[in-house]
Amino acid sequence: MKYLRTLVLLFLLVPVFEGKAAAEAGTDRVFGTVSAKERFAGEVSFLIEKAWKKWQAEVQINDIPVEGSRGILLTGHVREPVLTVSAILKEFDPSGKSRDHVDCIRVVAGAVGNGMRAWQRGYSHGNIPFPRGASCVYTLSPCNNVPVPVGTGHSTADSAMEEEALYNYMLYRVPRSEKDILVVFRAAAQAVSECFTEWKGSCFITGIVASGGVAPSPAPMGPGPGRVKGAKGN
Repeated sequence: MKYLRTLVLLFLLVPVFEGKAAAEAGTDRVFGTVSAKERFAGEVSFLIEKAWKKWQAEVQINDIPVEGSRGILLTGHVREPVLTVSAILKEFDPSGKSRDHVDCIRVVAGAVGNGMRAWQRGYSHGNIPFPRGASCVYTLSPCNNVPVPVGTGHSTADSAMEEEALYNYMLYRVPRSEKDILVVFRAAAQAVSECFTEWKGSCFITGIVASGGVAPSPAPMGPGPGRVKGAKGN
Protein backbone atom coordinates (compact mmCIF):
# COMPACT_ATOMS: atom_id res chain seq x y z
CA MET A 1 0.00 0.00 0.00
CA LYS A 2 1.01 3.60 -0.51
CA TYR A 3 0.32 6.48 1.82
CA LEU A 4 -0.47 10.13 2.19
CA ARG A 5 2.93 11.78 2.45
CA THR A 6 3.74 15.39 3.17
CA LEU A 7 6.18 17.67 1.39
CA VAL A 8 5.97 20.28 4.13
CA LEU A 9 4.44 19.88 7.59
CA LEU A 10 5.01 22.97 9.72
CA PHE A 11 2.94 23.00 12.88
CA LEU A 12 2.77 26.62 13.99
CA LEU A 13 0.77 25.78 17.08
CA VAL A 14 3.27 27.10 19.60
CA PRO A 15 3.67 30.67 18.23
CA VAL A 16 -0.06 31.05 17.60
CA PHE A 17 -0.83 29.63 21.02
CA GLU A 18 1.75 31.82 22.77
CA GLY A 19 0.56 34.97 21.05
CA LYS A 20 -2.99 34.38 22.20
CA ALA A 21 -1.87 33.48 25.70
CA ALA A 22 0.29 36.56 26.08
CA ALA A 23 -2.51 38.81 24.93
CA GLU A 24 -5.01 37.39 27.39
CA ALA A 25 -2.94 36.29 30.38
CA GLY A 26 -4.88 35.76 33.59
CA THR A 27 -4.13 35.05 37.23
CA ASP A 28 -5.66 31.61 37.75
CA ARG A 29 -3.56 28.94 39.42
CA VAL A 30 -3.75 26.43 36.51
CA PHE A 31 -2.65 28.73 33.70
CA GLY A 32 -2.20 31.88 35.74
CA THR A 33 0.97 33.04 34.01
CA VAL A 34 2.07 33.45 30.44
CA SER A 35 4.86 30.92 31.02
CA ALA A 36 2.32 28.34 32.21
CA LYS A 37 0.33 28.86 29.02
CA GLU A 38 3.47 28.62 26.91
CA ARG A 39 4.47 25.34 28.55
CA PHE A 40 1.02 23.96 27.85
CA ALA A 41 1.26 25.16 24.24
CA GLY A 42 4.59 23.44 23.76
CA GLU A 43 3.32 20.25 25.29
CA VAL A 44 0.15 19.89 23.20
CA SER A 45 2.04 20.99 20.08
CA PHE A 46 4.60 18.22 20.55
CA LEU A 47 1.97 15.56 21.23
CA ILE A 48 -0.26 16.49 18.29
CA GLU A 49 2.56 16.91 15.78
CA LYS A 50 4.20 13.59 16.66
CA ALA A 51 0.91 11.66 16.43
CA TRP A 52 -0.06 13.49 13.23
CA LYS A 53 3.16 12.60 11.43
CA LYS A 54 2.77 8.93 12.40
CA TRP A 55 -0.86 8.94 11.26
CA GLN A 56 -0.17 10.44 7.84
CA ALA A 57 2.74 8.03 7.28
CA GLU A 58 0.48 5.03 7.90
CA VAL A 59 -2.98 5.98 6.61
CA GLN A 60 -4.06 3.89 3.63
CA ILE A 61 -5.96 4.89 0.50
CA ASN A 62 -7.65 1.97 -1.26
CA ASP A 63 -10.03 1.07 -4.09
CA ILE A 64 -9.74 4.18 -6.24
CA PRO A 65 -11.59 3.66 -9.55
CA VAL A 66 -9.59 4.94 -12.51
CA GLU A 67 -11.32 5.83 -15.77
CA GLY A 68 -9.02 7.20 -18.41
CA SER A 69 -6.65 9.69 -16.80
CA ARG A 70 -8.89 10.37 -13.80
CA GLY A 71 -8.92 8.60 -10.47
CA ILE A 72 -11.71 9.19 -7.98
CA LEU A 73 -11.17 8.91 -4.24
CA LEU A 74 -14.59 8.13 -2.83
CA THR A 75 -15.88 9.06 0.61
CA GLY A 76 -14.77 6.50 3.18
CA HIS A 77 -11.78 5.23 1.19
CA VAL A 78 -9.17 6.97 3.31
CA ARG A 79 -8.82 3.92 5.55
CA GLU A 80 -7.22 3.12 8.87
CA PRO A 81 -5.63 4.31 11.01
CA VAL A 82 -7.48 7.32 12.40
CA LEU A 83 -5.91 9.98 14.58
CA THR A 84 -7.18 8.93 18.01
CA VAL A 85 -6.94 10.50 21.44
CA SER A 86 -4.88 7.55 22.65
CA ALA A 87 -2.44 8.04 19.77
CA ILE A 88 -2.02 11.73 20.61
CA LEU A 89 -1.53 10.98 24.32
CA LYS A 90 0.79 8.01 23.78
CA GLU A 91 3.88 9.90 24.97
CA PHE A 92 2.12 12.15 27.44
CA ASP A 93 3.61 12.00 30.93
CA PRO A 94 1.18 13.27 33.58
CA SER A 95 3.75 13.02 36.38
CA GLY A 96 3.93 16.17 38.49
CA LYS A 97 1.03 17.86 36.73
CA SER A 98 -2.21 18.92 38.34
CA ARG A 99 -5.45 17.12 37.60
CA ASP A 100 -6.79 20.20 35.83
CA HIS A 101 -3.68 20.41 33.64
CA VAL A 102 -3.98 16.75 32.68
CA ASP A 103 -7.70 17.13 31.98
CA CYS A 104 -7.04 20.12 29.71
CA ILE A 105 -4.44 18.16 27.73
CA ARG A 106 -6.96 15.35 27.27
CA VAL A 107 -9.70 17.74 26.18
CA VAL A 108 -7.52 19.35 23.49
CA ALA A 109 -6.43 15.91 22.27
CA GLY A 110 -10.07 14.84 22.21
CA ALA A 111 -11.07 17.84 20.09
CA VAL A 112 -8.36 17.11 17.52
CA GLY A 113 -9.11 13.38 17.44
CA ASN A 114 -12.85 13.92 17.10
CA GLY A 115 -12.47 16.53 14.35
CA MET A 116 -9.94 14.53 12.33
CA ARG A 117 -11.95 11.33 12.55
CA ALA A 118 -14.99 13.09 11.11
CA TRP A 119 -12.90 14.86 8.45
CA GLN A 120 -11.19 11.63 7.37
CA ARG A 121 -14.43 9.68 7.07
CA GLY A 122 -15.97 12.41 4.92
CA TYR A 123 -12.97 13.09 2.64
CA SER A 124 -13.16 12.58 -1.12
CA HIS A 125 -11.30 13.76 -4.21
CA GLY A 126 -12.87 13.90 -7.65
CA ASN A 127 -9.75 14.16 -9.82
CA ILE A 128 -6.53 12.35 -8.95
CA PRO A 129 -4.54 12.34 -12.23
CA PHE A 130 -3.20 9.16 -13.83
CA PRO A 131 -2.03 10.44 -17.25
CA ARG A 132 -1.06 7.00 -18.57
CA GLY A 133 -4.67 5.88 -18.26
CA ALA A 134 -5.58 8.14 -21.19
CA SER A 135 -3.55 6.15 -23.71
CA CYS A 136 -2.85 2.45 -23.17
CA VAL A 137 -3.53 -0.93 -24.79
CA TYR A 138 -5.21 -4.04 -23.38
CA THR A 139 -4.95 -2.79 -19.77
CA LEU A 140 -3.28 -0.19 -17.60
CA SER A 141 0.20 -1.24 -16.53
CA PRO A 142 1.13 -0.16 -12.97
CA CYS A 143 1.63 3.59 -12.72
CA ASN A 144 1.68 6.26 -10.04
CA ASN A 145 -0.65 9.21 -9.73
CA VAL A 146 0.42 12.81 -10.21
CA PRO A 147 0.64 14.25 -6.67
CA VAL A 148 -2.18 16.58 -5.70
CA PRO A 149 -2.63 18.62 -2.52
CA VAL A 150 -5.05 17.27 0.05
CA GLY A 151 -6.75 20.66 -0.04
CA THR A 152 -7.89 20.14 -3.64
CA GLY A 153 -10.30 17.50 -2.34
CA HIS A 154 -13.27 17.97 -0.05
CA SER A 155 -14.70 16.53 3.14
CA THR A 156 -18.31 16.60 4.21
CA ALA A 157 -16.90 17.31 7.68
CA ASP A 158 -14.44 20.11 6.84
CA SER A 159 -16.23 22.23 9.43
CA ALA A 160 -15.23 19.77 12.19
CA MET A 161 -11.70 21.19 12.05
CA GLU A 162 -12.73 24.85 12.11
CA GLU A 163 -11.96 26.97 15.15
CA GLU A 164 -15.51 27.21 16.47
CA ALA A 165 -16.18 23.48 16.22
CA LEU A 166 -12.93 22.65 18.01
CA TYR A 167 -13.55 25.26 20.69
CA ASN A 168 -17.13 24.13 21.28
CA TYR A 169 -15.93 20.56 21.79
CA MET A 170 -13.47 21.79 24.40
CA LEU A 171 -15.96 24.18 25.98
CA TYR A 172 -18.46 21.41 26.71
CA ARG A 173 -15.72 19.37 28.40
CA VAL A 174 -13.97 22.10 30.37
CA PRO A 175 -12.79 20.67 33.74
CA ARG A 176 -13.95 23.82 35.51
CA SER A 177 -15.16 27.18 34.32
CA GLU A 178 -12.24 29.57 34.65
CA LYS A 179 -11.19 32.34 32.36
CA ASP A 180 -7.62 31.15 31.88
CA ILE A 181 -8.70 27.65 30.88
CA LEU A 182 -11.10 29.11 28.33
CA VAL A 183 -8.30 31.33 26.98
CA VAL A 184 -6.08 28.27 26.59
CA PHE A 185 -8.84 26.35 24.82
CA ARG A 186 -9.60 29.25 22.48
CA ALA A 187 -5.93 29.58 21.60
CA ALA A 188 -5.64 25.84 21.00
CA ALA A 189 -8.70 25.82 18.73
CA GLN A 190 -7.38 28.77 16.72
CA ALA A 191 -3.90 27.28 16.36
CA VAL A 192 -5.07 23.79 15.38
CA SER A 193 -7.53 25.16 12.83
CA GLU A 194 -4.93 27.41 11.21
CA CYS A 195 -2.37 24.62 11.12
CA PHE A 196 -4.90 22.23 9.61
CA THR A 197 -5.63 24.68 6.80
CA GLU A 198 -1.91 25.06 6.12
CA TRP A 199 -1.44 21.29 6.22
CA LYS A 200 -4.12 20.71 3.57
CA GLY A 201 -2.20 22.92 1.17
CA SER A 202 1.22 21.42 1.87
CA CYS A 203 0.40 17.71 2.19
CA PHE A 204 0.18 15.82 -1.10
CA ILE A 205 -1.65 12.65 -2.07
CA THR A 206 1.06 10.65 -3.79
CA GLY A 207 2.32 7.14 -4.39
CA ILE A 208 -1.04 5.63 -5.38
CA VAL A 209 -0.43 2.77 -7.84
CA ALA A 210 -3.15 2.12 -10.41
CA SER A 211 -3.36 -0.86 -12.76
CA GLY A 212 -5.72 -3.25 -14.50
CA GLY A 213 -8.98 -2.52 -16.23
CA VAL A 214 -9.66 -2.79 -19.94
CA ALA A 215 -8.14 -0.70 -22.74
CA PRO A 216 -8.41 -0.99 -26.56
CA SER A 217 -6.43 -3.62 -28.42
CA PRO A 218 -3.48 -2.32 -30.44
CA ALA A 219 -3.67 -1.63 -34.19
CA PRO A 220 -4.07 -3.09 -36.75
CA MET A 221 -6.64 -5.49 -35.22
CA GLY A 222 -7.90 -2.93 -32.70
CA PRO A 223 -8.29 0.83 -32.63
CA GLY A 224 -4.94 1.29 -30.93
CA PRO A 225 -4.14 3.03 -27.62
CA GLY A 226 -7.06 4.58 -25.78
CA ARG A 227 -8.72 5.22 -22.44
CA VAL A 228 -8.66 2.54 -19.79
CA LYS A 229 -11.89 1.53 -18.08
CA GLY A 230 -12.28 -0.17 -14.72
CA ALA A 231 -8.72 0.18 -13.42
CA LYS A 232 -8.08 0.42 -9.68
CA GLY A 233 -5.64 2.38 -7.56
CA ASN A 234 -4.28 1.65 -4.06
